[in-house]
Amino acid sequence: MHISQNFKHGAAAGVCTQLLFLAAVLSAVQGSPTCYLTNTTISAEKDGCPYCVTTVATICSGSCLTKDKVFKSVLSPMNQRICTYQEIRYESIRLPSCPPDVDPFYTYPVAVSCECSMCKTEYTDCSFRSLGPDFCSTKTLFR
Repeated sequence: MHISQNFKHGAAAGVCTQLLFLAAVLSAVQGSPTCYLTNTTISAEKDGCPYCVTTVATICSGSCLTKDKVFKSVLSPMNQRICTYQEIRYESIRLPSCPPDVDPFYTYPVAVSCECSMCKTEYTDCSFRSLGPDFCSTKTLFR
């Protein structure tokens, strides 16, 4: 009888250890960064300038934990969180062959850090579908 009690106690301890390990793994997976900095090719162009120049910029990419309501109402606010800029800086690129009356510099945001939050329409395209960041409507020059 003493042996079976030790066996039950040992088995229970083993199950507890496995559950703790599983909880730690799940916590690590859920806590891992899914919203992160990454480099991508963007296109710089301006009305009046004959060329589009591609360059590499740092953007935020990834996904964020979100919930979608089963019962939607126009009265209830949407609060879907997206992977967006937490901090940005601006860089400029000179576009070639622009006429004298056109400013040849194209300024664009560069991500310094990212976060999961509401879409900031001041400097983020929040549309469901949009043109890719490397879309050009004029002749392309590669950098």
